[in-house]
Amino acid sequence: MKDYYLLVGLNKKEVKILNVTQKIEGIIELEIENKSKKVRCPVCHKFTSSVHGKLKPIRSVYIDACGSKVDLIIHKKRYRCYACNKIFTEKLSINTCKGSISNKVKIQIRKDLLNYNLSLKFIADKNRVSIYTVEKEMLEIESTMPEHIINLPRVISFDEFKADTEEGKYAFILNDPVHKKVLDILPNRKKEYLLQYFTYCKNRHSVEFVISDMYEPYLLVTKIMFPKAKYIVDRFHYIRYIMDALDEIRIRLQHKYGEKSKEYKLLKNKKNVSLLRKYGNEIDWWIYTQRYKNGHMVDVLPIDILHEIFTISNELKEGYYLKEDFLDIVNHATYEDAEVQIEKWISKCIISNIPEFIEAAGTISRWKEYIVNSFIDERYSNGFTEGTNNKIKVIKRVGFGYKSFKLLRARILYVFNKTLSGGTKKK
Repeated sequence: MKDYYLLVGLNKKEVKILNVTQKIEGIIELEIENKSKKVRCPVCHKFTSSVHGKLKPIRSVYIDACGSKVDLIIHKKRYRCYACNKIFTEKLSINTCKGSISNKVKIQIRKDLLNYNLSLKFIADKNRVSIYTVEKEMLEIESTMPEHIINLPRVISFDEFKADTEEGKYAFILNDPVHKKVLDILPNRKKEYLLQYFTYCKNRHSVEFVISDMYEPYLLVTKIMFPKAKYIVDRFHYIRYIMDALDEIRIRLQHKYGEKSKEYKLLKNKKNVSLLRKYGNEIDWWIYTQRYKNGHMVDVLPIDILHEIFTISNELKEGYYLKEDFLDIVNHATYEDAEVQIEKWISKCIISNIPEFIEAAGTISRWKEYIVNSFIDERYSNGFTEGTNNKIKVIKRVGFGYKSFKLLRARILYVFNKTLSGGTKKK
């Protein structure tokens, strides 16, 4: 019997094992009771040893031990306190008064909830509880979370992700990109809602930088609520506009030549598309790569493939070098000379007379001030936010979506922050 205390992790000083039964289902049942003969009254806090009666045994799901499932059959007693005449049920630290699962199982559920690759259903099955029990744990966690963030760091970032909950299609995510923390998840990204939310922040005038994409409501919120902050457009978002402009030229040419042409196949090849979209300084132009040609695989140089693509259209060639010029600015310009270099690049786009790049240059021109701000410090980006959004997609996918915004918000904040602080707690 002594071995069972060690195998299942029971406190020998607190509980006594009365009986051990091996069930056909492979479950080990441990019948236990409180070892202490005296208990403290919850009202007058005096000790009593007078047993009033016994309760019906409670079955409590316990953690697995040595590959076996374990259930506890807990025998609890009712005591009478002669000092205040109170009748009460004894308490055990192994589970709550009315709990059908042990506290160790509750702890294990919370540990499992930290793993964003696990769905609520999987966690429930793993711990032999209902999915309602896991959701209840999530709601308990959610009840300890702050309703509003009241103290913001000097650098914050805005973004949104597809939520598809009863609250709406998109949810707003507020991050601290420098210290890599998710500050809060809000049910929508509407300007009016965000303005109302940020009124609770006490140190709005201490925020120095707000990082986001080229979504105008976020810019307006920043100007109204954070008047001393510089708005920074994340590099990933404005680079994507230039990449998409080049891609639109390629797609236009594909349609022009038709599906059976050699030009179509050359422009459609995924490896060739990545060659166009990747920064030229990051490609090994003089290392052979394999391509399918004339019915078999051949070794070719990337530089030769690029020159072959350029023979299709001069517009594509010119668009490619406009893209390269822009990436040169992104990678080598400083905050002091970035504006001048971007203005020169915009002029080149207008002179090129390529519709796709004229449109892209117009977007860059409208957001130029905030794009230039991204050169202040290369650490100020939405890289952490984009990585966070990818993990949120995993949380949603393995859980087949979340209809409850409360549960989704609680899971995300719990996964990313482990502990929560910095806001006003719910009452």
